[in-house]
Order: sequence, then C-alpha cells, then structure tokens
Amino acid sequence: MQVFLNGQLLEKQEAKVSVLDRGFIFGDGVYEVIPVYTGRLFRFAEHLKRLQNSLDAIDIPNPYSHTKWQKICEDVMASCPDDADKSVYIQV
Repeated sequence: MQVFLNGQLLEKQEAKVSVLDRGFIFGDGVYEVIPVYTGRLFRFAEHLKRLQNSLDAIDIPNPYSHTKWQKICEDVMASCPDDADKSVYIQV
C-alpha cells in the first residue's frame, strides 16, 4: 500500500511524520474519507467541499486545488490496482 505524505507517494512503511509537525504538536487537523467503488471516487466533489468547509472552520489553508486533490487520489488508487472496493483517507 502507498500513501501520499508531504508531496510524495511513499510505501506505507516509509511514511514518517516529524515530531515538529503542527498536527502532531497541537493535534489539529481535519480528515475526509472517500469511498471508491469499481475504481471510481464516490461523490468526490461533495467530499472535497466538506473537506474545505472543515479546513475553513479551523483556519487551516487547503494545501491543494480540487484538480490536484483529484490527481493525488487517483495516484493513490493506482498504487492499489485490485478491483476491490476501498477508501481514500485524506488528512490535513
């Protein structure tokens, strides 16, 4: 399994969060879980809107555009090529 962390697609075992990371220090952040059915992100635009609303609520800037988030999610999905239903977990 691969994960996208700080701009890089990495193997899960290689992903490390710095002890100086704001989310690690203060515990603030938001997440969104997007189901993937038959290789397609389910209601992606709605999930991204909810992510943006959550980020706005606690004054965290969104690090990526809608288009970039979609590319990231598609790259992560491509790293798990089986046909099983799955989820994409976004945490900012």
